[in-house]
Amino acid sequence: MFLSNEKTMRRFIEQVINNGDFPVLDEVIHPNYVYRSPDQELHGPEALRDLFTAYRTAFPDLHIEIEELVSSGNRTVISFTLSGTHEGELMGIAATGRQVKISGMTLSHFENGKIVEEWELLDQLTLFQQLGIVSTHQETESSRNDERMMSTEANNDKASEGITLVVGGTGKTGRRVADRLQALGIETRIASRSSIPCFDWNEPSTWNAALEGVKAVYISYAPDLAIPGATDSIRHFVDQAVAQGVRRLVLLSGRGEEEAQACERIIQQSGVEWTVVRSSWFMQNFSEGEFLGMVLEGAITLPAADVPEPFIDVNDIADVAVAALTEQGHAGEIYEVTGPRMQTFTELAREISQATSREVQYVQIPKETFAQAITEAGTPEDNAWLLNYLFETVLDGRNAYVGDGVQRALGREPADFADYARRIAARGIWDVKDGVEVVA
Repeated sequence: MFLSNEKTMRRFIEQVINNGDFPVLDEVIHPNYVYRSPDQELHGPEALRDLFTAYRTAFPDLHIEIEELVSSGNRTVISFTLSGTHEGELMGIAATGRQVKISGMTLSHFENGKIVEEWELLDQLTLFQQLGIVSTHQETESSRNDERMMSTEANNDKASEGITLVVGGTGKTGRRVADRLQALGIETRIASRSSIPCFDWNEPSTWNAALEGVKAVYISYAPDLAIPGATDSIRHFVDQAVAQGVRRLVLLSGRGEEEAQACERIIQQSGVEWTVVRSSWFMQNFSEGEFLGMVLEGAITLPAADVPEPFIDVNDIADVAVAALTEQGHAGEIYEVTGPRMQTFTELAREISQATSREVQYVQIPKETFAQAITEAGTPEDNAWLLNYLFETVLDGRNAYVGDGVQRALGREPADFADYARRIAARGIWDVKDGVEVVA
């Protein structure tokens, strides 16, 4: 006695897809099962299990909601909505932490009470847009279609005409830029001290090999463009890049830093296409960098006054940079990228506390105490100078406003700190067990 096709389909979606109960798969999927979509064809229950495993790894909270189900004879058609949070790699796209909600339709053929063949259409364009891999623009539908075609052509051209170099490709923004470029099929070269060929800002002799065959460059200067000597390095690097045939430059810059603006002028006068991504403070400093240890200890101790800052998710920075590197329409733009609202460190600590369900405080300390502490902790001289500079000079209220760079470049709103905090807390990065930090 078989379950009705409708009940079998609902059981398949609820238990296998939504709950990951894969043993049930053998009860509802025929041994000769075939799955077809516009981009792939799978054969057998095991191949289907692998597909769902990949999707559930990418979206641990994956959920399918049936919008409509029609069953007739041995065939069933459903329209559905797929939702989830992108927490793992998907089709070569590194986790973005973004929530997606897309529609789809499946035609299923049943034999002996089991699904033997399926044809599925999933709105992958919207999926990629929501992941930030394909940008959207708030224009007419006709214009959006044209831009999608232009973007695809630009990506194909970029992939075939030369290499895109990511300077600082192992850093917070650089590795995300590189991941996105590679997911788009663009030949990408990561430049760092540990890369092959090696790239070192302090060793200009290493630049030539890194620039060989390169047509576009993402420039992230470590630790910051405000560091003494950065302007000279950027000038010499840009001159060499242009001389070797680079045609597009995208510079990661900082808000309210005179030295960074001097570097911006260098690429603006380079004679090639350029884009500036002028960024506020990174949210990820609290989960990947300088302030993670403070969060784990429960006290963010810094010399910052009660001055708000519109913290930015570095995934948004990467999305803007990739759009500028691969699409038309971004040349000559200065995108001032920030989060959607301003927060003081006290407010930020409160949101981390809410996300982690444990108290994290902000404690303001004198700048002299902070300077002494980071020196005693063995912080490299350049980094120590930068931190002191940022707190003494840049965080003085000059940047206490929200920019619109993400909106102008991508046609969507930037990520909010509350969403970032919940995402990081869910990964366990801020967990502390028996006094030992757990970093995912």
